[in-house]
Amino acid sequence: MAMSEIQATSPLFRMEGVSKRYGGVRALENAHLAVEAGRIHAILGENGAGKSTLIKIMAGVVAPDEGRMLLDGQDATFRS
Repeated sequence: MAMSEIQATSPLFRMEGVSKRYGGVRALENAHLAVEAGRIHAILGENGAGKSTLIKIMAGVVAPDEGRMLLDGQDATFRS
């Protein structure tokens, strides 16, 4: 695949400006993530960096306070 083709494709899944608070604790602030199809991705960070919160939001276990998720360019939300 040529470099211009790689840049022209949009991520399969994307999170933009995702934030989550638990009372006065800011668990995640303004997180962005782009997941490309056919690639291996890793979520890395120090303890307390928000990795688990990010994954829980992606899975629909926890609702974000702010931001949005897109799957194939369409808004992705969970009913419950």
